Amino acid sequence: MPSPMTPEEKMTPERRKSWGALKEMAEIGRGEAPEPAQDWNLIWVLSGPPIDIAERFDIAGEVLFEHGASDAEGDIKRRINESRERLEMGISIAKRVAALRLGKEEGELTPEDLKTSSPDIYWNARDWANDNLSARIAEGFLDQYGFPAEKVIVSPNLGIKNTRDQFEKLEEAVVPTEGKVVIVSDTYHLPRVELANDKLDEGRVVFYPSETGDPKKKRRIPVAKALDEIRSIPERIKGKTLPKNKWREKE
Repeated sequence: MPSPMTPEEKMTPERRKSWGALKEMAEIGRGEAPEPAQDWNLIWVLSGPPIDIAERFDIAGEVLFEHGASDAEGDIKRRINESRERLEMGISIAKRVAALRLGKEEGELTPEDLKTSSPDIYWNARDWANDNLSARIAEGFLDQYGFPAEKVIVSPNLGIKNTRDQFEKLEEAVVPTEGKVVIVSDTYHLPRVELANDKLDEGRVVFYPSETGDPKKKRRIPVAKALDEIRSIPERIKGKTLPKNKWREKE
């Protein structure tokens, strides 16, 4: 007599895909963030909805964002700026790697230390977000973090619209020939990021959650956004913003 089917086996293929993403989110959220290593040679910060990178929602007034971007409008209502939080985590990781390489405490690092020993931070986003970050860097935005502007690589405007585009239009020249590439994004987004990766060898990639710019604080996952992400997965596959072959590997 055949054994009874598990609840997951009873699911439709579409629901099983969403369930798989939920399990991955939970696993990432429960686990500890990866420990930095000296061979982390590129920190790739994936942008969030196109909101001004400098926005903290701590001062009343008009928020600068890409008008017409519904995802940005939604995050403004929630008072969330994922791009800033992800970049802050990327800077934090880069500093910790530099400290490891030099045998110093992070607080002992000098600007010259970071110029010579920090991995580069790479940013390839929608055109509006690229322009916004470049303009803010020119204004001295990175000074508050004590991080050198020359260590942040902003891609040319490539017409990027989504996560799949970020991988398909990844500039090969910025990818180091050795060591690891650390991809920084929110926990709810990382399962899709992993599935969208068709450019980098899986053994060279470290997926790093970015819920807070302070790695010592507890990470928090925005529940509403996580649920939206899970529900959207079947449609993303149909719309070809996620590759089907990766889903077959997961099933």
